[in-house]
Amino acid sequence: MKELEVDLQQVRDELAVTQAEHARLAARIEGLQAQRDALIRALASEPEPRAKADVTTFTKDRAIVAVLRQATAPMRINEIVEAMTAVGRTETYNGVSVCLDTLLKADRVIRVGRGRYVAAEPSP
Repeated sequence: MKELEVDLQQVRDELAVTQAEHARLAARIEGLQAQRDALIRALASEPEPRAKADVTTFTKDRAIVAVLRQATAPMRINEIVEAMTAVGRTETYNGVSVCLDTLLKADRVIRVGRGRYVAAEPSP
């Protein structure tokens, strides 16, 4: 009889440990499911990325405005030149600078800080 009592106690101990492990795993699963659901909601609410304009066929002024519209932050002249070069245009710092002056006067771009530019909102 003593042997059966020892076996019973071992099973009880193992069952207690396994139940505690099960509770930890259930909590972990619940946390991961909540994290997954939050990520799914965040992805669903993200705006669609804007389509990239083919600035290689644009005039220089239209290309500069298109590059500024696609930017996520104000750009410096050298960043505009780099972005235009990256899509296959050959532009110089001075050429973009002169064109920006014209675009500023025409209210097609806005200087938002020292040497930083954004595209103006299009007219309705």
